[in-house]
Amino acid sequence: MVNIFGNLLVVPLFLSRWPIRMYGEWLALSAVVAYFGVTDMGMNSAAANAMTAAYSRGDQLRYRFLQASAMVFYLGMALGSVLLFGGLLMIAPIPVWIGIHQIPLSTAKWVLWLLAARICWQMPAAQVGNIYRTMGNLAATQWCGNFQSIGILAVTSVALLCHRGVLSLAFWGSAPLLAVTFGAWRKLELSNPDLLPRFSGARIAGIRELMNPSVSFGLIMISVALTAQAPVLLVSRFMGGFAVALLVTSRTLANVIRQVVGALNSALWPELTRLDATGDAASLRFCHRLLATGSTALCAAFAAALWFEGAEVISVWTRGKLGQDMWLLRLFLIALVLQSPWLASSLFTAASNRHRNLSYSYAGSAVLSVAAMAGLIPVCGLLAVPIGMILGDAIACYHFVIKDTCNILDEGYARFAARLWLGLAATSCAAWGIGYLGHFIAVGPDPFRWLQVGALTTLAAALTSWQLGLRKDDRSRVASWGRSRCSALLRVRSVIQTPA
Repeated sequence: MVNIFGNLLVVPLFLSRWPIRMYGEWLALSAVVAYFGVTDMGMNSAAANAMTAAYSRGDQLRYRFLQASAMVFYLGMALGSVLLFGGLLMIAPIPVWIGIHQIPLSTAKWVLWLLAARICWQMPAAQVGNIYRTMGNLAATQWCGNFQSIGILAVTSVALLCHRGVLSLAFWGSAPLLAVTFGAWRKLELSNPDLLPRFSGARIAGIRELMNPSVSFGLIMISVALTAQAPVLLVSRFMGGFAVALLVTSRTLANVIRQVVGALNSALWPELTRLDATGDAASLRFCHRLLATGSTALCAAFAAALWFEGAEVISVWTRGKLGQDMWLLRLFLIALVLQSPWLASSLFTAASNRHRNLSYSYAGSAVLSVAAMAGLIPVCGLLAVPIGMILGDAIACYHFVIKDTCNILDEGYARFAARLWLGLAATSCAAWGIGYLGHFIAVGPDPFRWLQVGALTTLAAALTSWQLGLRKDDRSRVASWGRSRCSALLRVRSVIQTPA
């Protein structure tokens, strides 16, 4: 929620303090350095999976061996990347290449280096917070991320309110990372000192062992970065900073529900790793069906509400400073809904380090999407971005990702895919129809009207997916779990209310 509301709140703040073109160029500079996130090469995800499995089996020697090897890799990559990029910036006018004109060249280079350094040093810092996750305490790991997000939001807000420029914002943006990393290390030192990284245990063999799954994770990270940032750079190069601001604003609004589903996936990831480590295939298949159906229902409900209310939302959100392109938003929403089935399915191969085929699908989708965007921008303008996303995903992901997961989980693919896609179509139609009706019958001020329409589309999507998306035995299992939770809560309540 911090990330979602933070991303939504800073947009009008940026637009009120900076010229729109300057804001667009800041987004373009941020897009360039986002590629440094791939220098991790997927080691973080691969190491987290392997360390979680080792901790679940009680194998402390292997845990330390993997942890130390991964940490040495992180430190070497971070230091080398920062130094190499600094040297490149000294000799190459990278800001000029991506169409930066509002921000002076020397300032833009410093901004690029500071932002890149923050992303690179995030790699070893994230490993400290991930120690809690491997122990089964995902909440502590998440709070490390929460505090950092809150800190970045606070630094950004203060800098903008004080009318600071891009260089000041880039410099102070590293303060939350340093503070949170020190706090996480100190807490581990007091509570679990035996789990702190010890570099003496690092071995080349450990890095080599983790590189096999991490390379596939790295390919996924490169593909995600390419899909997310290449459109920004293309639009910046051919259409300018104003178009970048409109593109990113529309995409940010559409991606809100994807962040919600992503948070759910992050919470389930270590649990799925443990189920795979203990060989509980039946529970994995049940979770697969439930997560795929639930995430598609959420996305369909959100997309249906914004389909009709999106124009008013953007107008109020940006305080009328940006123009509206409703079909840009609507095409992003269609892409989001069509992504939801295979993104939910991909979690199961990623959590078990069996994601090689998934990485190929990600890479194929990224290359095809960016190629389609580049070819369509002269004809379709900004609409080329969501159209390219849909084409790339349709060719490389819709079928292959879900089939790969079904094969790994020993789930009948044809039956699963037919129920999933037919359920998605029915859920989307039901949510869209109710959203259309709700758009005309909702009353009150804008935010209250949006909530009414969203509640109606969510109810329609939930009922439709419950009846058509889930099998009868899955519905019985969910209902039984719900009754047991209610009974447990009632027992706790009766104990609390009983006089001593």
